[in-house]
Amino acid sequence: MKIGFPRALFYYDYFPFWAGFFHSLDIKVVTSPPTHRQIMEQGLKKVSDDTCLPLKILAGHIQALDKVDAIFLPRMVSVEADTYNCPKFLGIPESLFTAVPAGIPVLTVTLNWRKGRRQILKDLQVFGLQLGKGKADIQKAFTLGQEWQKQYQDSSGAGWDFEETIREIEKVTKGLTKPQMSTLTPSIPKVQDTTDRLRIALVGHSYLTHEAYGSQNLLGRLRKKAEVDLVQHVKQEEVDTNLLGLRKKLFWNHAKQIFGAGNKFVRDPKIDGVIYLSCFGCGTDSMVQELLARYAREQHKPYMMITLDEHSGEAGLVTRLEAFIDMVERRKVHEGYVSAYGECLDRDSNAL
Repeated sequence: MKIGFPRALFYYDYFPFWAGFFHSLDIKVVTSPPTHRQIMEQGLKKVSDDTCLPLKILAGHIQALDKVDAIFLPRMVSVEADTYNCPKFLGIPESLFTAVPAGIPVLTVTLNWRKGRRQILKDLQVFGLQLGKGKADIQKAFTLGQEWQKQYQDSSGAGWDFEETIREIEKVTKGLTKPQMSTLTPSIPKVQDTTDRLRIALVGHSYLTHEAYGSQNLLGRLRKKAEVDLVQHVKQEEVDTNLLGLRKKLFWNHAKQIFGAGNKFVRDPKIDGVIYLSCFGCGTDSMVQELLARYAREQHKPYMMITLDEHSGEAGLVTRLEAFIDMVERRKVHEGYVSAYGECLDRDSNAL
């Protein structure tokens, strides 16, 4: 049996769990190819205009899965206690039925950690009946999926690279390497702090920052000009610490990770500037971005927000990126004389 798994949205955070789950059940997982122009155009035809960019890309990837027995579209309601995923996750798969190629069935299951481990296991066991698997098989698959997900999350930190880590996981699912946990976390060289290059933090949803085509390869362009820190480079303990100053808890899972890591970057003197990557119409970003921008202004940290949609042009993105890098470089050389926000500063103004 071949199950199609679209390379978009939940792929960037939760693919390790589902890869381990299906690997344990001896079910082959077929992922769609990296995003290209045709995938984007197909996605735009299948969803409404007011849908956000990540969902449009997801619709295109669903169209690209035409040689599989079924397409898997999980409903990821919550992945930890007292939180929810973005509403776009909750609306899957109903919001994307029109994108499914004719004649291919859709498999789905709801995961909601707010209801506890026992309920999740029950839901997976019901799902297992559709796959012809018993309760014992599902229990074993659930355990392996959790192990792979934990190993994937533990592999993050300084120098972590998404493409390298996910490549190792896909090798295991395709039977190219033995399913040993050490293969899931390749050793990534740690970024040296002695470098003279700028250090820029790129914060945003993983399915945007690591989506090369949809983001106009912003991450790749930025890495040519500076050392780049990502949300995934910040350990969970540091994220939690930098959430303590809020008057009210954030209950969106991605928003917590983005703000916690972004707040850490804003306060870190080694970070020369922060770029917030968002997509047009993102409701959670409209709140989190404003909070982070206020913290950046208080710390006099150079900060820029980039908003993307399917109409974003490469030339405009490159111009803004080069202007931001140039401003940060000049400010680093003449730190006391160039303000990030237009105020006249003296030499010691940044030592607040």
